[in-house]
Amino acid sequence: MELTQLRYFKTAAECNNLSEAAEKLHISQPALSLAVKKLEEELGVPLFERSKNKLCLNDAGRLALTYAETILSKTDEMKSTFYQFIRRDNILSLGFCDPGPMRFSIPQLQKANPDISVTSALLPDENNLETLLLTHKYDAVISLRQPQNENIVTVPFAAEELMLSVPVSHPLATKKSVCLHNEKNLQLINYSGDGAYVRQIQPFINWLTDKFGMKTYNDYFVFRQLLENGNLLCFTTKLVRNYRNDGDNRVIIPLEDEGLKATYYLSYLKSSPKYLSPLLSWVEKRISHSGI
Repeated sequence: MELTQLRYFKTAAECNNLSEAAEKLHISQPALSLAVKKLEEELGVPLFERSKNKLCLNDAGRLALTYAETILSKTDEMKSTFYQFIRRDNILSLGFCDPGPMRFSIPQLQKANPDISVTSALLPDENNLETLLLTHKYDAVISLRQPQNENIVTVPFAAEELMLSVPVSHPLATKKSVCLHNEKNLQLINYSGDGAYVRQIQPFINWLTDKFGMKTYNDYFVFRQLLENGNLLCFTTKLVRNYRNDGDNRVIIPLEDEGLKATYYLSYLKSSPKYLSPLLSWVEKRISHSGI
């Protein structure tokens, strides 16, 4: 019996459909069927009641799923324990829900603490923050959602807000702030992004597309060429401004429209060891100096 078989079986049980489970596992349906069949042969009992398009666990399957979940959980726990055992004290592993706070903070953190190394990764979503911390997948996570667990500490990390990038020759360039709901006939372009903040403001992006015919570009080179050669308005954010320069011929204007501000939070375990201290000290100094 192999761990891969148990993972495949668990996914099939959760999906109740082989094709859906195979797609989720990124394997072919015949390969998944073979793995499940092999597990049933090794246990000596069928685990599913099968119909044309659906799988349902039978009594044996439900019992097998309980064992599979326990074994897989203990396996992950073992990996996490030994990861912590062999890691060096000067390596920080951070998970970010968005590229903005990652690209903003990592260079500054490294500059303030040249003796430590930082590994970082973007999280696909914010659903499993608690698990990522409790299993030591990451030393800390930076997210919009605050994890809910008595063993996790959460503190403010950085403020984010959408802002308008305007050519100095544009009539809006003299304004201190702009409410796009009150504007008409604007030529807007947008550079596509991903992450928790983009998902949060997506209704606003959709509204801009419908009202102004705003175009979104995936190619950053094309996007920059349009900025340099046209009189177009685009968007940036409070954090993106730290690492993306739209040019000296532009001004950045805050937006008054609602729902465009957010706060990122830093979360970590109460039992986090001393190697997290440089990060916590850097966050505390930055916030006390300039706020979030």
